[in-house]
Amino acid sequence: MALRQWGFPPKGINNFCAEVEMTVAQTTMEPYLLEACVHDVLNDTAPQAMAVVESLWVTIINFPAATFLDIQVPNFPADEIKGFHQVSFAPIVFVERTDFKEEPEPGFKHPAWGQPVGLRHTGYIIELQCVVKGPSGCVESLDVTFRREDAGEKPKAFIYWVSQPFTCEVHLYERLFQHKNPEDPTEVPGGFLSDLNPALLCMVEAALVDFSVTLAKPFNKFPFEHIGYFSVDSDSHQRQFVFNQTVTLKEDRGKV
Repeated sequence: MALRQWGFPPKGINNFCAEVEMTVAQTTMEPYLLEACVHDVLNDTAPQAMAVVESLWVTIINFPAATFLDIQVPNFPADEIKGFHQVSFAPIVFVERTDFKEEPEPGFKHPAWGQPVGLRHTGYIIELQCVVKGPSGCVESLDVTFRREDAGEKPKAFIYWVSQPFTCEVHLYERLFQHKNPEDPTEVPGGFLSDLNPALLCMVEAALVDFSVTLAKPFNKFPFEHIGYFSVDSDSHQRQFVFNQTVTLKEDRGKV
């Protein structure tokens, strides 16, 4: 039940068992082996959606007044034959706060002064015009202009966004234990209960997700583009969605 709530599909668990050839002997497996099997299943079965966990307000100042555009987003970007869903593209969009840096380090390819970027799936490029800060000096919003991608023009990066989204709660998980083998007394003298990760769960109460998932039911699964694979919590309802992170987009073999 815990794995189901977390979003692990039965096929992914079965594939994992078949791959590691389970025996009656006690063995220790790397977590990424299970996550890789789950990742492969969800990659073929879960339709994608766009979401922003920590949002930054962006105003497109030259967007046609009092209008919005309908954008067709592929359910499976690697296989567009599986269909599309529609999202709204309006003068106000939200991007990940970490996608902007006022003073970027070398190699930073996301929005910055003099560095236009593409908005994923739209065919438009945005360019920074103004940074709006609050009394504390923190960046509150960005003003940008947009233009159509010219033939042959390719920005350095494409960023994910939402427009006219709905607010939901997102649960982000780290490893349960801090060591790879918490039952090894040489690594964890105090026993496995002393090795629990205090940063196991991060609850984001105001994440933004596009409206394409508002008809989702408990245990439905979605890859949030650029973030990870998520499952609708069993306690969700239409007034308050909760999404549990199942795995990241790529398994991290360095994690415990």
